[in-house]
Amino acid sequence: MGTPLVSIIVPVYRVPEQYLRACIESCQRQTLQEVEILLVDDGSPDQCGRICDEYAAGDPRIRVIHKENGGLSAARNTGFLAAEGDWVMFVDGDDWIDPDMCACMYETACREDVELVMCGITKEYGHTSEVYHFYIEEKTYRGRECRWLQQQLLVYNGNIAVAYSKLISRKYLLDNQVLHDEQLRQGAEGLEFNLRMFEKLQAAAFVNRPFYHYIYNDKSISASHDERNHRYVLDCFAKIRDFIDTSENRKALLDWFDNRLLYVIITTAISGYFSPSNQEPYREKKRKFGIYLQDPMIVRALKTQNLQGLSRQRRVVLFMIRHDMFFALNMLGAMRKWQKAHK
Repeated sequence: MGTPLVSIIVPVYRVPEQYLRACIESCQRQTLQEVEILLVDDGSPDQCGRICDEYAAGDPRIRVIHKENGGLSAARNTGFLAAEGDWVMFVDGDDWIDPDMCACMYETACREDVELVMCGITKEYGHTSEVYHFYIEEKTYRGRECRWLQQQLLVYNGNIAVAYSKLISRKYLLDNQVLHDEQLRQGAEGLEFNLRMFEKLQAAAFVNRPFYHYIYNDKSISASHDERNHRYVLDCFAKIRDFIDTSENRKALLDWFDNRLLYVIITTAISGYFSPSNQEPYREKKRKFGIYLQDPMIVRALKTQNLQGLSRQRRVVLFMIRHDMFFALNMLGAMRKWQKAHK
């Protein structure tokens, strides 16, 4: 195979075998033949590295990079810096993609002469699927419209603030020195990466087809209580706030920063501190969440009047948080966990 057109970068760490195999095989099945698949084994202590090597032995398009564990951002950067394609695509190791994803998005990129192509997403539960709703139009955005898109990254229901489900010009990222921030761990690192990536963007297209399949895993870091992860998320938002202060699009972004942070606070309450996955006594949950709420960024966000986009259920949770109704939050956390488990 000659120079690839698209480099598919797959960070791999502690991925259940059935998910990892489904991910790799979905990349192999791409109808666009000129692809390379970079499997970045981020020091996974299980069989992931061996499974990656197994696939590489049977497919010359696959390259495996074994490295010491450095986190998701470092793994994505490692794959990106090793990529040879004109375009790059990030796919998480427990997700999968449709066969015509690369072909359709590459064709769109060439036809529309853009630096970025985005597509739809399907969220896969155990027994059901949910296609994400996107309110941005299926069109090409140019110039000032890209500044509007950058603002939508902070709008929770915009669903575009992720590293995956995108085809990105490798030259654009290199020319603008846009890499993932390796100091940021699991949390909002994708949002922070996108805000910087959109800063100089001149043309982007959206294809409203759900090519990317996100696997919901109720045992993942983001779906369970982990105080370190709660801190990582706040670290990401602190970096985001610093970036906004330097952005040419500062005013538009500031209008939505606290609104987006409200979603984080609500999720941290229901899926974090007051989730059944947190086995601590209720009194300890209450004490630690109270400390969490004292963070100056959170104090400011809880005072915002911008509640646009918040569903009725989230507004109820927000009301409980603002009025220290922690026992009710504990009950809601249990209900939410049950709902997700039975989807």
